[in-house]
Amino acid sequence: MNLEDYPAGIKEDIEDQSLEILGGISEDIIVIGGWGVRALLQSRHARYTLDVDGITKTRKIEAVGKKLEALGLKGRRAEWGVQYFKKYRPGANIQAPASAVPEDIELRIEISGPRIKEKHTHHFFEFDLDEYENGSIPFHSGKGSVPVRIPPAQVMAAVKLGLPADYKNNFDAAALLRIADIGEVIRTIKTNDDWRDVVIRRIPKLIGRISMSDDLAHILAVNAGIDIRGYARKLKEIEKQLKL
Repeated sequence: MNLEDYPAGIKEDIEDQSLEILGGISEDIIVIGGWGVRALLQSRHARYTLDVDGITKTRKIEAVGKKLEALGLKGRRAEWGVQYFKKYRPGANIQAPASAVPEDIELRIEISGPRIKEKHTHHFFEFDLDEYENGSIPFHSGKGSVPVRIPPAQVMAAVKLGLPADYKNNFDAAALLRIADIGEVIRTIKTNDDWRDVVIRRIPKLIGRISMSDDLAHILAVNAGIDIRGYARKLKEIEKQLKL
């Protein structure tokens, strides 16, 4: 069962608890991943997110980890940075049958240096830590918002197009390409190592999966009012330009 399958009240509670953790380290990181897309798109980011993904200077990773430990999270080191976890426990205000409350959800935080790598290959994307925008992410509970720093839309779109073509990355890419300048997306891809090769390899999968009516990315895109054929045309144009 993925996050989208739970009742709205539970999903919002999970997000608020994840956002509470993010608030404790938001001054120390640039937020990427689903929360980064949320900050850029706000209510147009019509999907729920769980993990907190962030980047910072490599020398600051340990200090961020200590803050997370102080918030009650348990962590472990990885080759690329640190991972921290905290079991989700429903808030007191949750109104849902016991059978609908998840028992195995963990709030996950992953912090790395500015270079993120594709698993099992040499491909990587390197963020510029000086290239970011200021934004904020509101709590569902209405108790305010968390200020964050996020990469520009064209950078986030470039990254998402090279990541595995699961429903989250596919939907996020489609949503980001509604606001990002395609020329800037292409430039960003071309100036990042050989990320171009990764994106070219992913694009047919992204198009194929989001075109399937039973695919979750397709369903989310339709619900968000995204023109799927228009998204496919943009992907084909990006692919064409990257092959030149």
